[in-house]
Amino acid sequence: MAAKKTKEWYKIMAPASFGGKEIGKTLALEPSTLVGKRIVLSAMELTDNFSKYYLKFSFRITKVDGKLAFAEFDGTECLRDYLSRMVLRRVRRIDTIQDLMTKDKKKIRVKGLGVIGRRVKSSIKVKVSNKIREVLKSMIEDMTLDEFVQEILSDEIKNVIFDEVRSTYPLRNFEIRKTEVIA
Repeated sequence: MAAKKTKEWYKIMAPASFGGKEIGKTLALEPSTLVGKRIVLSAMELTDNFSKYYLKFSFRITKVDGKLAFAEFDGTECLRDYLSRMVLRRVRRIDTIQDLMTKDKKKIRVKGLGVIGRRVKSSIKVKVSNKIREVLKSMIEDMTLDEFVQEILSDEIKNVIFDEVRSTYPLRNFEIRKTEVIA
């Protein structure tokens, strides 16, 4: 009778842009079964920045070496209750969805959420939406994926969009509600 194989613990390591630190542990019978597995962490756990309580990062394990499983950035998402507090009565919600290519040839889907105070004409909504798309496209195509992730954490993208869109119509709030690495 053959010996029964037991599960073993593997440490999940963050990408270099997050310091390459351990972000979790997981059990597996075979190391090959870990490849493709997703891990979701809050930005607080990842960066010790409590002002980003509403942001979740997801990572995908890409390779296993010994007892270490290496993960790559797979996307971000805002908590639902945070977004619902942004969109209140008598405001207009502007959603944008774009597939963009970073400088290091990573294709990402960026979903933005802009909020305009009061009721405005649909023509103003369209102008604001187009301006947001234009600013996001020009910014993201000039940076690598790692730089993009750091810009999300530092709110730099958010601040630039506020400044650029102000000439069209002032935004009440803006957030990149979700990002996904496509290829």
